[in-house]
Amino acid sequence: MKHALFIIMLVAGITTLALAQPTKSPRDTSGTRVIYVVRHAEKASGPDPVLSEQGHTRADRLAQMLKHEPLSAVFVTDTNRSRLTGSPSAQTHAIETTTYPATNPHALRSMIDALPHDSNALVIAHSNTVSMILESLGAQSVGDLPEDEYTRVFAVVLRDGTHVRTLKLSY
Repeated sequence: MKHALFIIMLVAGITTLALAQPTKSPRDTSGTRVIYVVRHAEKASGPDPVLSEQGHTRADRLAQMLKHEPLSAVFVTDTNRSRLTGSPSAQTHAIETTTYPATNPHALRSMIDALPHDSNALVIAHSNTVSMILESLGAQSVGDLPEDEYTRVFAVVLRDGTHVRTLKLSY
């Protein structure tokens, strides 16, 4: 009888502890966000160039690619090519673009961290800043992108602010 009472009390204690512990199912995505990092689309020539015709087509393609993603921010630098690459995606999600300092990935990371907990974002970067941004998000460095490279999309998955994985896509 004492043995049965001990087992009942043990099971009751374990059940109480289990119920008191918050659990997350493997499919629970709260606290998860995806930060999409791309280089601006193809540019025309000249100082602070706008996008070329091909660049406008690519920016529209990016917006179509991300139209079903719940973006809450589109971060751009203070250049025409970055703003024009991010604008179609921002318009698709009915949000304004947010300007970040191009060479300060830590400031950008702070802006990303200030977003609501489960928010996804798009970052329009430059060939020589994509890697710095990825590193600030905890992802692996990719080095400077070649001058003729415009097709890469890095989808950086963060869970509770910590890097989980980086998906390398193209568009």
